[in-house]
Amino acid sequence: MKILRLTKNNQKEIIHQAIEVLAAGGLVIYPTETCYGIGADATSQAAIDKLLSYKTKRKDKALSIALTDKTMAAKYVEINKTAKNIYDNFLPGPITVVSRGKHKLAEGVESSMGTQGVRIPNYQLILDLLKEYKKPITATSANASYKKTPYSIADILDNTSKKQQALLDLAIDAGRLPKRKPSTVVDTTLDNIYILREGSMDFKSETVFLAQDLKGTENFVEKIFSKVQKQVGKKAIVFLLQGDLGAGKTHFTKYLAKKLKVKDMVVSPTFTLCREYKGHFGRKSILLKHIDSYRFYEASEIEALDPKDLFQAPNIVVVEWANKVKEYIDQYLQKAVVVKINIVVTGETSRRFEYEIE
Repeated sequence: MKILRLTKNNQKEIIHQAIEVLAAGGLVIYPTETCYGIGADATSQAAIDKLLSYKTKRKDKALSIALTDKTMAAKYVEINKTAKNIYDNFLPGPITVVSRGKHKLAEGVESSMGTQGVRIPNYQLILDLLKEYKKPITATSANASYKKTPYSIADILDNTSKKQQALLDLAIDAGRLPKRKPSTVVDTTLDNIYILREGSMDFKSETVFLAQDLKGTENFVEKIFSKVQKQVGKKAIVFLLQGDLGAGKTHFTKYLAKKLKVKDMVVSPTFTLCREYKGHFGRKSILLKHIDSYRFYEASEIEALDPKDLFQAPNIVVVEWANKVKEYIDQYLQKAVVVKINIVVTGETSRRFEYEIE
């Protein structure tokens, strides 16, 4: 792999060399406003196959693409009113807009559902490269799957194998980038806005628990429950969960239900908003309420669940996608024990739990 150090005076030469690599089906590591990304020509099947070999363990995950503007995006995705609003008012910037794809890209770029994520990076070098190349390139982060987010070229080299590194053709080294959160992923396919990935909840003083597998997740539930169990039946216990799609929010609830000796099978409440399970802890009868605010258009929709009663003892309440309703429901949580949990994916089954008990 050739590494080119980016300076104020060599940007045109770097763009020229990057375009040569992309046109030949190669892979280019490049800086963005969030982290280092990896670019391949999204219209070239050979290039995408090479990229997927580098990333490994993708399990049919789609690849976002980087484009110059809304006009270029319209060639590859359907842009509805919701998406248009985001393009017009928030881009370029750290947002990935998911729309219905037009199926003009190599296999493996769009999702299995035919949707496509689009990034317009707020990084002039990459915008200039895209304007000159005139074709979309991939905008996935440059780390191998489940490895640390790369803020430097060293982060990439230290966390990939020699075999993976041999697949890389060019790296544009802009030095160590500021540590920023990944782009927010916004699904616009249903006309309303749905956040598929967003920033973590804010903590005053967080504690971290690392789970290497599902058993570790169950151990975390045991640990966190042991810290609040004295209040069970006396106060409402509210778990506010935040994490990307597939992070394991429902798994958390399943293990909590097991702890409460719930007999019914726990399933995601996405399409019913709230599911209720009868359980018990010691001699105390408990109602476990499982809420998914993923499809709430407004936080006030939780009023349909009668929050004054919902957040009362002896209820134990789990709220998925809690950031969507946290500020609104604060008014009902004054007498409750509140446990805020961020779930970060670190591997296929490993997770990082960041939590705080209020």
